[in-house]
Amino acid sequence: MSLLSTHGMMRRFLLFCVVVLATAVACAEPPATEPIPRGRQLFGQLGCSNCHTIDGQGGHVGPDLTHIGTTAATRRAGMSAEDYIRQSILDPGAYVVPGYNDVMPRGFGQRLSPSDLDALVTFLLSHQ
Repeated sequence: MSLLSTHGMMRRFLLFCVVVLATAVACAEPPATEPIPRGRQLFGQLGCSNCHTIDGQGGHVGPDLTHIGTTAATRRAGMSAEDYIRQSILDPGAYVVPGYNDVMPRGFGQRLSPSDLDALVTFLLSHQ
């Protein structure tokens, strides 16, 4: 293969990569502005559904979160549902639901802005 044909193939490949990248960026969903839709986006973007089920969709490594808005208030005596969910995101090992292992990723406190954390908590609280 000649240098010219290799160069041409490389240019076409790079152009293809630029088009794919531009399409991916253009198709990315803009951040929602309301808390529940934003929390839903974050739940998906952070990969929460890889381990947690909501309404029959998702993984089974972690607890089912379909009714977490109600269940959370019963997990730890004296702790509100909101506080329990927030703590579970920021410090997942503080309380591990019986029957599950302490495998939830750490570091969400550094990865999420305060408003995104609030949105995620609000989204989860909405699941009664």
